[in-house]
Amino acid sequence: MRSFILVKEENLMKTAIITDSTAALPESLAKHPDVYQVYLQINLADGSTMTDTSDRDQVTAYYHSLASMNTLPRTSQPSMGEVVQVMDDLVAKGYDEVLIMTFPSALSGTFQNCQSVAQDYQDRLSVYLMDTRQTSIPLAYLVEVALHLIEAGKLSLAEIVDLLNHLDEAMVIYVIVGNLDNLVKGGRASKGMALLGNLLKIFPIVRIERNGALEMVEKVRTQKKDLKRMEELMEKEMTAYPEGLELALITTPDSPLAEEFEQMIAKDESQYPIRHGLIPPVIGTHLGCNSVAFCVLPKVENFKL
Repeated sequence: MRSFILVKEENLMKTAIITDSTAALPESLAKHPDVYQVYLQINLADGSTMTDTSDRDQVTAYYHSLASMNTLPRTSQPSMGEVVQVMDDLVAKGYDEVLIMTFPSALSGTFQNCQSVAQDYQDRLSVYLMDTRQTSIPLAYLVEVALHLIEAGKLSLAEIVDLLNHLDEAMVIYVIVGNLDNLVKGGRASKGMALLGNLLKIFPIVRIERNGALEMVEKVRTQKKDLKRMEELMEKEMTAYPEGLELALITTPDSPLAEEFEQMIAKDESQYPIRHGLIPPVIGTHLGCNSVAFCVLPKVENFKL
């Protein structure tokens, strides 16, 4: 994970947060007056375009369509024009500083577009950019923690970014991929990974590495063993945070695999809150239907400046 700071030389007071649509923000964050989003797009084979969304009905309908598509849709990052529009809005509203947190640059051009636009605002805004390793609930969690720390008013934004860097490094998303061919077609995985999975009937578990790229961490021959192994991986992660944590289960809609995994981890819910969410359409386009992701969300109190 990389952070970049473009600082305007004056007292900092009013702070905004920008993230991208893959965070699938809950309503409480999406409607917060200091939180802004830029939206990725899905370009369908018929020439139409769908804006990435967290609306449950729209997400479910998209996955039902994806299952029968002959041509994999292409996904694209928010345009620079959209980022400019948001930044201009922040200047007009009198913001002094902005924290931009995006989906990994190794998987999307979103961070690069935001970074490029930010260069033109150095005289008007102090811009802190985080090229995170997160998406979906974990990225929304970073936004939530950042907002809480900003509103508490005890730390500067630079100090908050430092804490968020530690949190981002600690969070690991493990994913059971529903369709390896989709990952390869979308340029997010090697042909060798798909060949291994298809020929040997292997169901891989992948994770987002520290450089933001996807890496295979386990090769399992049945999805039931996949679930058991992912549970073991996450239990190991859960022992590292004495100050507490939450769990996140992120799935495609109507996934039988997700239902099995949810039953498997139900025993943990009495000890750790479990957040549930749907894999955003832009991400699910590459993972395929019947994908499951799981993540440990450490409380920020586990990390010290």
